[in-house]
Amino acid sequence: MLDREKVIKGLETCYCPPAKCEDCPYYDIENCNDTLCLDALALLKAQEVRELTIDEWEKWKANPKRDPICDLWENDTSPMWILDPNKVHEPALLMGKLKLFTGKPTFEQCKEVKWK
Repeated sequence: MLDREKVIKGLETCYCPPAKCEDCPYYDIENCNDTLCLDALALLKAQEVRELTIDEWEKWKANPKRDPICDLWENDTSPMWILDPNKVHEPALLMGKLKLFTGKPTFEQCKEVKWK
């Protein structure tokens, strides 16, 4: 698991002037700049909008501290934010007529969704 605060501190101390490498949490790691960049990239990629799997949907709806997700209906380009699992039409989801996303997909992403 990546530590967001570690990445922020590393970027602030090693990549922002003036450099304070001895205060960096990556200081004792060989090739610290490479490791920091890889961690930062992984954190950014984890935030990219993507479609939820059915297993992820099951975990999301069971989690009382869930983040909002977006739903998108087939032949639509207007994703809607949802937080209440009861607002998801499960039969449509299971039939592939409804997709769920980790964030709000762009108009272009909505047009590129592959439907059954």
